[in-house]
Amino acid sequence: MTIALKLACYNICMGKAWDKVLLACDAIAGVLLLGMMFFTSPSGVGPLGILLFLIAAYVLFLGLAVFGCRLFFKFRAYLNKVHANGIERKSYYYGAAVAIAPMVLLVCSSLGGITIPEIILVLLAEIVLCFLIAHDIL
Repeated sequence: MTIALKLACYNICMGKAWDKVLLACDAIAGVLLLGMMFFTSPSGVGPLGILLFLIAAYVLFLGLAVFGCRLFFKFRAYLNKVHANGIERKSYYYGAAVAIAPMVLLVCSSLGGITIPEIILVLLAEIVLCFLIAHDIL
């Protein structure tokens, strides 16, 4: 699958103005991450470079998570044969909640390694966040 086809599929699922902004930010973050990984080292970029890396990684994970949530909601609506209203709003909320998990695991791995209890705690936090979003508490 070529990159243009992937972007076309991504744009079909994400068609509104904010979705295009998220797609552009996602692409910029991906290019920035690739550039940082190939041309710099953590000791060479300093603390602000590491902060930029973490922000770019979160934006990239956010775009991928919103895309995955959007596909999941559309597939669920297709299976239930109902019209899915409010998918855009919910997919952003769920995407933001899901995108934080890889960042927490990335920070945990930089602090000394990821163990099973840490993964379980992150998964429990994700379940609580998704529960709160599903019941419109957040």
